[in-house]
Amino acid sequence: MFQTASNLKIFREALSEHLQLPEYFLGMHAFFDGEVIFARDVVQVNFDLSPFPVDFENLWSWFREQLHGQAEQETFAYELAFAVEAEEDPAMEMLAEITRGSGITLWMIDLAHQDTPTDGKRYVIVSAPDKKRSKEFRDTYHGKDGLAGS
Repeated sequence: MFQTASNLKIFREALSEHLQLPEYFLGMHAFFDGEVIFARDVVQVNFDLSPFPVDFENLWSWFREQLHGQAEQETFAYELAFAVEAEEDPAMEMLAEITRGSGITLWMIDLAHQDTPTDGKRYVIVSAPDKKRSKEFRDTYHGKDGLAGS
């Protein structure tokens, strides 16, 4: 799950392009201490209407504000495949569990389309509050498939 590193610039561009589509699914969830602390799902499905007006700059500014933390904070970004019609989501469960007692805040952002429900992308943004927890996260998860236990 954490094998494909990304960055906020790539995520920003993908999100901006995604919100311009005539139809899309956007799911945003944040986890802290094993709990969902933010959840928002948006589905734009009307092909006859233009996309719902989303002020992308304000949305991006809000998201960046949520990531803002201490000077020692480190942010990691990952990109993985996402299937909007999947019945189970073991990755989501694991992401929530990673935050339990860790001090880490983790964002999961899903971008998908109804026409190609198995070709979506999931971005995972991890905010570790200090160098110690950044190192622990990097040593435990970075470059590894957390679902496979590697």
